Amino acid sequence: MISKTNVTIFVILIIISITGAYYKFVNSTKSNQSECKVLSDACAFKHQYGEIRIEFVTEIQTEEEIILNIDIPEGLVLDEAWVEGVDMFMGKTPVVLENGKYVTFLGSCNLAKMKWRLNLKILNKNGQIQLYSANFYTRQD
Repeated sequence: MISKTNVTIFVILIIISITGAYYKFVNSTKSNQSECKVLSDACAFKHQYGEIRIEFVTEIQTEEEIILNIDIPEGLVLDEAWVEGVDMFMGKTPVVLENGKYVTFLGSCNLAKMKWRLNLKILNKNGQIQLYSANFYTRQD
């Protein structure tokens, strides 16, 4: 005979499983994260709504303010942007919108060549999240 406690536990486990599947596949970051390499100070991603384009307006240098253009097609929203070190942990430096320009800052690094990643968290009109990453480098002269 199946007890009431066993049935309750079984129902709770099913609810937890369904909720977990929902958050993993419906309400989470898409697994097809896009990545590109910054060449000639620019990088572009293809999206079903158009092209997402990143351009470094100022020279990419450590310990200097860096200004970016981030062009996003209509129907998409830039939820969050940040830069992080790939070769060395440098924390998560935000990219902020100031006076119509995107601005960030790269910390000091002791490596001769440092790999960085600019991350964009993009929301579509259905609330789904996609991550786009642009890899770039700095060099000590």
